[in-house]
Amino acid sequence: MGLIMNLEWKVHVRSFPTAPRGGDTGLVIPLETGAVAALVDATGHGLAAYSVAQKARKTLLQSSLREPDIILYELHEALTGTIGAAISVARIREGSLEFSGVGNVNASVNLHPMLVRTGIVGQRMRTPEVVTVPFPENTWLVMYTDGISTPRSIPPGSAETAARKMVEAQGSDHDDAGVLLARWSKISP
Repeated sequence: MGLIMNLEWKVHVRSFPTAPRGGDTGLVIPLETGAVAALVDATGHGLAAYSVAQKARKTLLQSSLREPDIILYELHEALTGTIGAAISVARIREGSLEFSGVGNVNASVNLHPMLVRTGIVGQRMRTPEVVTVPFPENTWLVMYTDGISTPRSIPPGSAETAARKMVEAQGSDHDDAGVLLARWSKISP
């Protein structure tokens, strides 16, 4: 048998300081050949944003399509009539990554920024553009909401440790703050 992919990932979110819940959420959905990663920042914060973020999360979990632009179209349809959200989606495969984002959820591969289109999913979404880039072993995918300052470095350690440190050090006290980190490595079966 050949080698298989081990994906290490973590989503760390801190809600707006006075809100009981926030509008940032993220998840990684394992697939037979890789994974789909998504980070959502619903417009605003508090319970209204939380409701939209949870609707987006449910849509992602029920999605049968795995290409980033198709997933964004599904999310746009599901969120129509809501306050909307900024969303970035990545399809991770061994050695490559397909990415598409709408709004101010930014992403980078080893701190090299990815193209994100302006707009709001569920309200006025421009045509998503999918970018495919190399994603070698032990390379970081970083997604972060507008409540996080643009990362200049990735803290050492596991995805869990690095994501928590990024939110603590770079998270805004005036907005929800969310980070998704993912990297893969080969393991023998």
